Amino acid sequence: MEDRTEILREALKDLHKNETFERALGRILRAHGLAYEEYQELMGDIRARAKRENVDILEAARRETSEG
Repeated sequence: MEDRTEILREALKDLHKNETFERALGRILRAHGLAYEEYQELMGDIRARAKRENVDILEAARRETSEG
């Protein structure tokens, strides 16, 4: 997969008004020609972090990119 941190950053940056992070990430992954499996892997990691750190999906994605 392309650099996952850059993909997450792009999805966060291009988040449309009233759009979920999940939808933005899917849109960005499709634009890069990546498969649904990559979406599942990334979202699985983000959801696990959100649960582990007791934050929402958006904050978990932000934390993921700040470490990358």
